[in-house]
Amino acid sequence: MSERLQRLVMTAFRGVPGEMTVDFGPGQSIAVYGENGTGKSTIADALEWYFTGQIELLTHEGRQHAVRNLRGSEGPLTSVEVATDGSLGGKLVFPDERRPEALEATSRETFLLRGRTLADFINKTKTEKWKALVEILRLDAIEGLREDLQRARNELRKQVKVADEQVQAFRDALASGEGAVSEETVLGNIQQICGMLAVDPPLSLDQVLDPQWMEAVAGAPPSAAGGRDTFLAEVSKLAAPAAEKGPLEAWNSLVSSERARALPHASLIQEAKRLLATASIDGRCPLCGQAVDEKELARRIEGSVLSLMEATRELEQCRDAMSQLSGSLRAAHERRESLARRGKQLQIELPPVPSFPQAALAGIDALAPIDAKSIADDQAALRKWDEAAREIGQKAAPSAPTTRESQLMMLAALCQQIRSWRAAEKKAAEAARACGLAEKVFDAYQDKQKADVATLLAQISLRVARIYLALHPGEELGSVSIEPWTAKGVELAIDFYGSHQRPPHGVLSESHLNSLAIALFLAMAETFNEKLRFLVLDDVINSFDREHRSQLADVLANEFSDWQLVVLTHDHQFFEHLTRRAPSWKKLELTSWSYGEGPRTTGYEASGILAAARERLESGDVGGAAAKARRALEEQLQEVCQALEAPLAFRRGQANEMREIGELFRGLRRTLKEHAKSLLDELEPAFKTLEADVQATLNVEVHASRGRSGSSEVEAAVRRIDELDRRWSCPACRTRIWHRGSPQAARCKCGKSAFPPVPLN
Repeated sequence: MSERLQRLVMTAFRGVPGEMTVDFGPGQSIAVYGENGTGKSTIADALEWYFTGQIELLTHEGRQHAVRNLRGSEGPLTSVEVATDGSLGGKLVFPDERRPEALEATSRETFLLRGRTLADFINKTKTEKWKALVEILRLDAIEGLREDLQRARNELRKQVKVADEQVQAFRDALASGEGAVSEETVLGNIQQICGMLAVDPPLSLDQVLDPQWMEAVAGAPPSAAGGRDTFLAEVSKLAAPAAEKGPLEAWNSLVSSERARALPHASLIQEAKRLLATASIDGRCPLCGQAVDEKELARRIEGSVLSLMEATRELEQCRDAMSQLSGSLRAAHERRESLARRGKQLQIELPPVPSFPQAALAGIDALAPIDAKSIADDQAALRKWDEAAREIGQKAAPSAPTTRESQLMMLAALCQQIRSWRAAEKKAAEAARACGLAEKVFDAYQDKQKADVATLLAQISLRVARIYLALHPGEELGSVSIEPWTAKGVELAIDFYGSHQRPPHGVLSESHLNSLAIALFLAMAETFNEKLRFLVLDDVINSFDREHRSQLADVLANEFSDWQLVVLTHDHQFFEHLTRRAPSWKKLELTSWSYGEGPRTTGYEASGILAAARERLESGDVGGAAAKARRALEEQLQEVCQALEAPLAFRRGQANEMREIGELFRGLRRTLKEHAKSLLDELEPAFKTLEADVQATLNVEVHASRGRSGSSEVEAAVRRIDELDRRWSCPACRTRIWHRGSPQAARCKCGKSAFPPVPLN
C-alpha cells in the first residue's frame, strides 16, 4: 500500500527554532510559496531526513550537525514527526539512531526533486545512471548474481587455458618430426615398436593404457630405465612459455594512467562494502577500528564504489589476461620443479629452478605496474635452465643399452606419456564442458537481465516522452528514451529534428534538459514507487520561462491528480498558475523568517499556538508556555489588524512582518475608535491588562533579570488572550465577524454577528 502525508511537525529542526506544523489534511496536495530565506526548503529537508535518514546537502563532512536548529541546547530536542494514512508515520529524534534496514522500505523511493540537483541524473555518466537504476529498481541482488556468474566463468576460462597448455606440452613430448600428433600416429608408433620387438601390436590406445598389456609385452613391469627415458624425453622437449607483450603493455598503461588514482582503493572499498553489509560495526570502522558514523561510512563507501565501477570493469579485463600470464609462468616453474624432484629419484641432479617472479607479478593484486624486464628475465632464466637440464640429460643417458632394452624403454616411456596425455585431455575436456556451461548460463542470465531492463526502460521512456512533450508542445522534438549502452550503462536519447541524439546535451538548452529531468523524475516515481504516494518538488522552475511554468502547472494539476504533490516555490506567478489549476490543493504562504520565531505564514494560528502553550504549562515548561502565549497574541493582533485594515506605518519587505505588539495595539485602537467606538470602550480594559501581561509575564527575555513568571500568571494571561480571541468570532457559527463584507461593514457566515457591532434595541 502506498501512503500519503497527513501532517508534518518540525521541532528545533533546521530553520525552525520552536515548532512548525504543516497540515496536509487527509492527504491533499499542497503548494507552498515563499521568497528565498523564508524556510520553504526546511519542509523538504524534514521529509528527506525522515524517509531517507539524511539530507543530501548535509552529507559532506562537518555538516551533519546542521540538522539541529542553530539555537542548539537552548531549545527543545530536535525532532520530525510525520503522520501518514498508513504505517510509515512516526517521530524521529536527532541524532538518528535508526539502522539502514529500518529505512529499506523508503530510502530508495523516488519522491524528492530539488532545483539544485535537478539535472543530477541527466549529467551522470552512463555507468552512474546504471548504478542509480540498479538502486531504484532494487536490482542489487540480480546484478550481484550476474557479477558472481561472470567471475565463475572467468575462473573457468583460466582453468581451460592452463589445461590446454598442459595438453599441448604432452603433445609436444609425443611429437615425432613435423607431423601433427593424433591417436592414429601415436598408435602407429607403438605398433612399429611392437613389430621390432616381435610381439602382437595393440589394436587401440585403450589397450595400451591397460597395465596388463605392457606386462604381457615386456614379460615384467617396465624397468627404471623406462622411467629414466621418459624423464629424459620430457627434459629434451622443454620450452619456456612465451609472454605476449600486448596484455602486459595494456595493464601497465591502465594502472599508470590518471584513472589509477582510484584503482588502489577498489578492492579495499569492495571488501568494506561486503563487510558492512554482513556485519554489525557497532560504531567502529570494520577495517581500521576507528570510531565512525555507520550511515556516513556506508554513504562514502557507496559513493566510492560508484566512481570505481567503470574503471574496475576495464581492470577486470586486463587482470584476466595478466592472471593467465601469471598462471602460465607458474605452471612452467612447477613443471621444472617436478622434473628436478623426479631427477633426484633417478639420481640425475638438475640445477636449481629459478625463483618464481612473485615480486614482479605482485602488481596484479596491488594494481601496480609490472616490470616487463623481470618477466623477460624470468623467461630467459627458464630457457637457460632448460638448456642446462638438456645437457645434463644427454650426459645421463645410458651408454650402451641392448637393442631390445632400448625398444622396451622406448615403449614404456611412450605408454607413460600416453597416460599423462590422456589424463590431461580428460581434465581439459571437463574444464571445457564446465566453462561452456558457465558461458551459456552467464549469457542466458545476462540476456534475460538485459531484456527485462529493456522492457522497464521502454516503459519508463514512453511515460517520460509523454510528460516531456506535454511540457514542450508544438516543438519539433521526437521520442525521448532511456537506452542501454554497454553491458552496464544506460543513456538518455532524443530525436531532434530527425536526428537521434544520445546523449541529448548537444542539442538541448539548460531549460529543456531541466524539463527532461522533471519528466524523468515524475515517470520513475510513477512507475516504481511502492511505499510513497507523494512527491516533493523544491524550486524546480528556476530556468523555466513563463510559458513553460504554466505548462508544468498543467502537467502537475492534470497528469498527477491522483498523486499527493508538495510543490515549494519562490515564484509567485508559478504559485498562482498551480493553485488556479488545482483549486482543491491546500495553500501555504511563508511571509518571512526570524531567528527567534522561524518561518511565519499568512495563515493565522492563534488558537493552535494557545493550545501548545497550555501543553507546555501542563508539562511544567513555564518559559515555553509564556513564549507561545506571546506568539499567539501577536498572531491574533496581526489577523485582526489585517482584517479590519488597521493603519500601520509603512515597511518594506520582511520588515512588515516584524511588528511589535505595542504598535499592533495602537493600530487596532485607532480603527476601533473610527468605526466601533463602543467596542473599543468595552475592550480597552482587556487591552491594558494584556499589555501589562506582555511586559510582566510573557516577555521571556526579561525573566533572567526580574525573576521567572509563575505558572498561574502565565495561565491567566493565556486565558485572557483566548477570551479576546473569542470576541472576534460568532458564538453561533464560529466564523470571524469579518467573514463577509468589507472592513467597514462585515458579518460572520450566519449573519448573527457583525462589525461594527449592531446595537441591541
